[in-house]
Amino acid sequence: MSEVVKARPPPIAWIAMYAAVCAATSLIPIFPYVGGGGYVPLGVPMAAIAPLILGPWGGTLAAFIGGLVGMFISPAAFPLGFIDVIITGTTPALFVGLSVNGNKRVCYVLFLLFFISQAVCINIIPYYVPGPAAGFPSPPQPIYFGLTLWYWLPWIIIFASPLGFKVLPAWARSEDRRKRSIGIFLTSLMGMMCWFIPWGWPYWYFYSYPVELTMTVLVTYTWWVPVMTVIVTVIATPILEGLRRSGLPKIDLAVY
Repeated sequence: MSEVVKARPPPIAWIAMYAAVCAATSLIPIFPYVGGGGYVPLGVPMAAIAPLILGPWGGTLAAFIGGLVGMFISPAAFPLGFIDVIITGTTPALFVGLSVNGNKRVCYVLFLLFFISQAVCINIIPYYVPGPAAGFPSPPQPIYFGLTLWYWLPWIIIFASPLGFKVLPAWARSEDRRKRSIGIFLTSLMGMMCWFIPWGWPYWYFYSYPVELTMTVLVTYTWWVPVMTVIVTVIATPILEGLRRSGLPKIDLAVY
């Protein structure tokens, strides 16, 4: 009879090592910001991989530390300073970690509540709140609302269904390589779609994006976010498979 090995907390050394990876990859641009002023770094998909290896809490901590270091070594990837440490460096790890663990009640409730609240935010900030009083013109409707739908409506529906809170988390941990790749891709995609919303609207507010520029951003990122998720899947899948075969004790809520 095989011995059941209890999952362990993420080792501090692993967190420190992965934080260094996130910091270093913040120097590598993958997409320029629409409108200029910075770029999306490779550190974003690397942060999204962190919870798959370290679990949601250890992965989020590693991504935060990596973002904090990255803010100093790569200012173009963190134009908003400490705000970007959170929205660029940390939230990819938090949301992917919650999504891939949607079979756990706490993760399911937290992710669903945050996703719904941000679906509201993307439609009202800043063009209705604070709105015209702060110099933000009302966007053309229903076009603006329609452009936001891609980032929240299908993914909230999927996550709220048994596919999101039962099937995909199981597939992400499957022995079958195809199921594992699909599970990692779709749970990461839901997490990254949720990441985009709080990542985007602070820029629109602080830099006073004209509504036309914001709509251009919404159109452009329809394919940028899935491409980043492909990067997550391509990098993470062999790493997780190697960790599974290594015989190392599993980290609690990690995917391998």
